[in-house]
Amino acid sequence: MSFVAQASRVLPVSAEAAFDRLADHASWASWMPASFRPSGASTGTLQERAKLRGRLVGMPLPVSTQVSIVRRPQEIAWRGGVPGLFLGDHHFFFEPKGAAEVTVRSVETWTGVLASLLKRRIRRDAERIGSEQLE
Repeated sequence: MSFVAQASRVLPVSAEAAFDRLADHASWASWMPASFRPSGASTGTLQERAKLRGRLVGMPLPVSTQVSIVRRPQEIAWRGGVPGLFLGDHHFFFEPKGAAEVTVRSVETWTGVLASLLKRRIRRDAERIGSEQLE
């Protein structure tokens, strides 16, 4: 079983500027919300297969993810967890609305036995954290 958590926001910048901000892992500590903080060494600019560690509010230990997609300026994605048990696949889509405006969508797909058991809480937290990341 799987489910999706989503958030979106229109930003007054180009798709490239929004993409570059999210792709700059080194800057995350200065602007990511407290609900999602990087831990460990910075990877600099995100690249496919880069391993990321972060702290999620409510989780006792840092989570590990791996960057799966970096397509400037359309999409950045990472995934983490244990397939079949609890796996999250997080995508950010950058949709230009003109030269100086972009809609950024945060879409998380959760799968696995634990994900289905905790669906209500995970969806609520993922949508809140996704919205906070887009602020």
